[in-house]
Amino acid sequence: MSMLKVFAGFVPWIVFSLVATRTGTGAVATAGFLAFLVAAAFILRSVLRGESPKVLEVTGAVAFAGIAVASLVDPRADAFLAAYGRSIATWTLAVVIFAMLPIMPFTEQYARESVPKEFWHTERFRSVNRRISAAWGVAIASTGVGHLVASLLRGAEPGTTVPSRPLDLVFNWVLPIALIWWAVRYTNRLSKRPDDTTRPGPGHPAERPSGRTA
Repeated sequence: MSMLKVFAGFVPWIVFSLVATRTGTGAVATAGFLAFLVAAAFILRSVLRGESPKVLEVTGAVAFAGIAVASLVDPRADAFLAAYGRSIATWTLAVVIFAMLPIMPFTEQYARESVPKEFWHTERFRSVNRRISAAWGVAIASTGVGHLVASLLRGAEPGTTVPSRPLDLVFNWVLPIALIWWAVRYTNRLSKRPDDTTRPGPGHPAERPSGRTA
């Protein structure tokens, strides 16, 4: 599984965070629109390559388009979204990831690019990707909690429009980076673990040793 492609899916969230939180109220529509364009560009790239658009790309495009439109339509929503837009978008992604677990774990889209097709429908392959996707869901949901805490603490300080530097650094950047680092390590450990259960059952035309599951 290419971690680089997984990271690319989070670029819209990074773009939104940098623009909306660094410039404060009034930039939410711009931040949402820019994040939407980035997500849309990734979707277009996938389509041109003959690949299915990734869950991260589609969720980012929908979430940030919604934030941009809401901010433009209702000026009162702009201040709210400047504070809580990042946590809302992050939790939206977490909900989508958890909802997709029994259907198509989001990491399975990336894993299929490096795992032979005959293994895609084996129980081991699906199980490993469900566990990896669930771990990412936990990391992303926890990141959303960090964003919310930073916003609530900021709201407790009258006259502030952006989090203080220590709060912003810890809850909006250090915590998410630590959680993503944990998710990456968990992904690498599970996807590279040698296990004979990656092999289909006896008589299956795809039966042969393989240590790659994701």
